[in-house]
Amino acid sequence: MDKIMHQLSSETLRIHPLIFPAFEKQEKQSKDFIKNTTAYAEIALKIFKELGPQDLRRTQLVCKEWKQLIESSFLAKEKAYTLALKHAIRKKNLIQEAFYLEKLGDVYVEKGTSEAFLQAAGLYNYALQRLFLSHPLESKQKVLKEKLSKVQDLLVRECKGRSVDLATIKDQFESNRKILKEFRKGIEAKIQALSETPSSQEVMELYREIAQRIKIFFKQIVAQSLDTLGPPPCEYSMIGFGSLAREEMTPYSDLEFGILIQEDNPINRDYFRRLTTLLHLKVINLGETILPALNIPCLKAINFFDDITPRGFAFDGAGVEGKGCKTPLGNGKTFELIQTPEKMAQYIGKDNENQWWHEREPHLPLELLNFAHLQGSRELTQQYKENVQKKLNAPCQKDLTLRQYLAKFHLFLADMNTFDPGMGDLSREGMLFKVKDDFYRFPHLALDRLALLKAVTASDTFSRIKQLNKLGVITESATEKLNEWMSIALFMRLKTYSHYQAQREMMNPLIRPFKFDEPTLIQKQFALDHKALENIKKIYHTFIPFRQAIQEFFSGHEERLTSSSLDDDSPQIQGDIARRIFQQEEAKKCYLKAIQENSENTYALTALGLIYENQGNLEKAAKYAHASLAIAIKHDGNNCPEAATVYNNLLMIYYAQGNLAKAAEYGNQALQININLYGKNHSYVANSYNSLGLVYQEQGNLEKASESLNQALAIDHKLFGENHSMVAKDYNNLGMLYKDKGNLKKATEFIRHALLINFKLYGNNHPHVATCYNNLSLIYEDQGNLKKARKYADKTLTIRLNLYGKNHPLVAITYNNLGLICENQGNLKKAFNYIREALQINLKLLGENNPTVAGLYNHIGQIYKKQGNLKKAIQLINKALATNIKLGGENQPSVAIDYQTLGSVYLDKGNLGQAEEYINKALAINLNLFGENHPFLTASYNNLGLLYQKQGNLENALKYANKALAINIKLYGKNHPKVAIAHNNLGEIYEEQGNLEKAFEYINEALDIKLKLFGENHPTVAINYNNLGGIYLARGNLEKAVECANQALVIDLKFFGKDHPTVACNYNNLGVLYEKQGLSVKAIEYINQAIDIDLKLFGENHPTLAIYYTNLGRIYQAQENLDIALKYAHLALDINLKVYGKNHPQTVESYKNLESIYQEQKKISVQDKK
Repeated sequence: MDKIMHQLSSETLRIHPLIFPAFEKQEKQSKDFIKNTTAYAEIALKIFKELGPQDLRRTQLVCKEWKQLIESSFLAKEKAYTLALKHAIRKKNLIQEAFYLEKLGDVYVEKGTSEAFLQAAGLYNYALQRLFLSHPLESKQKVLKEKLSKVQDLLVRECKGRSVDLATIKDQFESNRKILKEFRKGIEAKIQALSETPSSQEVMELYREIAQRIKIFFKQIVAQSLDTLGPPPCEYSMIGFGSLAREEMTPYSDLEFGILIQEDNPINRDYFRRLTTLLHLKVINLGETILPALNIPCLKAINFFDDITPRGFAFDGAGVEGKGCKTPLGNGKTFELIQTPEKMAQYIGKDNENQWWHEREPHLPLELLNFAHLQGSRELTQQYKENVQKKLNAPCQKDLTLRQYLAKFHLFLADMNTFDPGMGDLSREGMLFKVKDDFYRFPHLALDRLALLKAVTASDTFSRIKQLNKLGVITESATEKLNEWMSIALFMRLKTYSHYQAQREMMNPLIRPFKFDEPTLIQKQFALDHKALENIKKIYHTFIPFRQAIQEFFSGHEERLTSSSLDDDSPQIQGDIARRIFQQEEAKKCYLKAIQENSENTYALTALGLIYENQGNLEKAAKYAHASLAIAIKHDGNNCPEAATVYNNLLMIYYAQGNLAKAAEYGNQALQININLYGKNHSYVANSYNSLGLVYQEQGNLEKASESLNQALAIDHKLFGENHSMVAKDYNNLGMLYKDKGNLKKATEFIRHALLINFKLYGNNHPHVATCYNNLSLIYEDQGNLKKARKYADKTLTIRLNLYGKNHPLVAITYNNLGLICENQGNLKKAFNYIREALQINLKLLGENNPTVAGLYNHIGQIYKKQGNLKKAIQLINKALATNIKLGGENQPSVAIDYQTLGSVYLDKGNLGQAEEYINKALAINLNLFGENHPFLTASYNNLGLLYQKQGNLENALKYANKALAINIKLYGKNHPKVAIAHNNLGEIYEEQGNLEKAFEYINEALDIKLKLFGENHPTVAINYNNLGGIYLARGNLEKAVECANQALVIDLKFFGKDHPTVACNYNNLGVLYEKQGLSVKAIEYINQAIDIDLKLFGENHPTLAIYYTNLGRIYQAQENLDIALKYAHLALDINLKVYGKNHPQTVESYKNLESIYQEQKKISVQDKK
């Protein structure tokens, strides 16, 4: 049998680098690669003018064939370079990634269209950025800059512009970038000069300056493009939309604008399209347009992710489905923003077919309502303004004007849902904030609606607030609160973008308060300090009542807004805000205060229950949950939403307590209510499936668990897409299910999916991230990769210590896991210290009489067993047993575990009668609780098999070993580590029976499974090699036996290092084999190595030392060196007496060895006298 506990495997998930030989060697760069095709086109046109009709038809056919050949050539190149790029990304070869993107740029230049030139410019810019970051070779950067200049020259020709010399193009390229950089540097200095909480006036002035500077910069790049194209064919006006119109544009915001033209004809439209294309190239060449925004088909095909372009000054919405694309070329399908004032205003009303534009393009009309003059004819801008007002005042539906409909109804519910702060959503606790979406978007959209409804003419937010106050829509107090909110949000947005020097939204609320403040981490994520978090609290105190008031205002209850002060500082709201920023103790105080004010506040009672559950105080968690449930049922009956929520919470509490039957009962109640209330495809239903899946998994019903967890994932994925906290939770739980099934590769894949989502949502130091690290650690433990297991366990511990402090149940769990890793590394002293640390925490939190504490006593008892201190082991396991019986009675899983462990200690002690009694007790409990086919039963059957093997009752031993095998195959299939262990155990019994053929068959079966699962280099594979060596020894094939033993040693040395008990055992086994080969010197050397390791690890009194001393004594006895043989036999006897007492088989064996040596000494003495 595999005589190890918590033995781990070592296979890591390796991605082998793929070789792409055709592109490994970089092609030589041709300096004239980008060819000027325009001259050839002009010559061709002259020839075609001279051809007759018949010749033209023939030429047409030839050109068509040529075109197909060229296109197929382009396609082949594009496909090849795309494949090469994919491999380079996989291999993380940054230089090759830049190279293949550059080559794709060359391909797109060859295509020769305006769109392809823009895409090529994007590709070259990315390659330039990648080389700058990873391999700053000036010569290579120079080549790319030359290519960018040539692309501009080709695009100018394509757009029928005046040729510009390459030196001017290069100067403009560098100059535009420099101007933007200096402008940002100046704004950064002004941000730093302001206080942490500047006044609304200061913020407004700073944004006004930014808007003016952006307009000046925009005029400059427009002038460069106009200079290339020549004078416009008609009067025009450029107008800015979005944040530029509101004077709330940051130095890193997208550019949103349209072009009004005096007259709509093909010549005018064509000119301004060409102008827009040249402007787009100017913007792309600033290096801040992400590649996905350029709709490059080959990159879309491989899901290319641009992680290095600092997203900033770029054309709005290009390449993003469903966005307004507020630039002159529009979305390229349904609308274009190069229009006369009248036609541009038409996008707010109806199209030519009398269909409302807000039905065709839902966001477009609202986005075109706010605008600011940028340059050109102010008269055209004024005409557009007048036309917009006419459209808004036109009748729309029933008694509503278009203005009223758009303000009150259009996308209103969608906005309310999208920008719900979700204060009661547990998944948002400690989540990263998005500065724009979480704090800025809702107030400006809500104020847009109010301004639209009340015909407020001001475009900037602060002026709108002022005018709405004058109109009596908001009170003085609300005005003050909204001004404060917008000041904080706008300034925070500036600081966040300035920190990243890009348009990045994420702000981390955990880094500074919980002291995760390593410089590299702060550089990666904008860390909110105490003052910033206080400002966020201020925002939420206004946000929550404002959102509610807006909802009621547009539902017809205007007085709810017009009379509101927009300041909710109630204890419940304070608790919600504190919980959102992961201040659990503060939240607890607030909810307790809320309950004091209203004892039937079910929301606060439920929230308190959840906090206590997170803190590991399950008794209090259950108390508050039951209180909330009773009130909910009293007022709304048993089938209300609140009851379903509490039932699910009770499931998790009873699950944590180990009361799985109760957990399942509550979970099924929650599931049924949620299905009745919301239907089958709702997030609450998915959550119920998820929670029930955990219960089924713990019950050992892996198929039912898989069904539930996969149902949860299917619903959540459909509702939320990939990057959502619930989906991450589903992946995490499925990962742990695959771990239990023995599919460690799949388990790792799912946990890593969850980890990546959690990184995006929460940053690097959140409880959900710690959970993923913890689970990866457990998987690597199962793989035997203890180094990686330790790495992830240490990461888990760091996060949990920072977030919770030392005295928290999750910290205790992490210490326990670290103890298991050290135990498997053979470092029992360190393992003992970690588990004792876990015990001390739980004693402090939970007291002596608690199942978790009992479990830790059991674990410490197992370490004493491994150390050979069986007396202490029995003492601690009995302590665990007494606690568990006292708490839950005899008939529970934890009591079965204690009986099982006691049985294994008495097996070691040689007290087989008592061992049998305890193992059978464990078996009876598990049969009663779980029936015949449950994982817990296999441990009992395995131990009974070992017991009968020790008793010499090999028929019974085979019977129970086969039972264990049958259950494992039924539960896990044929290729599972537990099935391999069962095969190995049967092999050992057959070996003892003398049936070597059968033994060899079973142990080889075990070896095949483990090789398939873990590969050659795995410690459990080493165990099978050792056991095969034993069979070869029994067959008399010493050479093969030594080969197998050496294979085992090599594997174990690789995984455990020299100082490990398993390695000591390997040395001992080889020593015994070498002795049988007659190599006594080598045998003594190897057994002494085993002794040295065990002395270092365990000290003088460990049972395996007694075995090694016995083996060494026998070698010396065979050499007739009886004095030394006697010394080692006495050492073995002393240990066995201390560990086992007088009547243990091992002690009896030691006495026999001594007697044999004394007899031999006596015999020699008699011979000497003769």
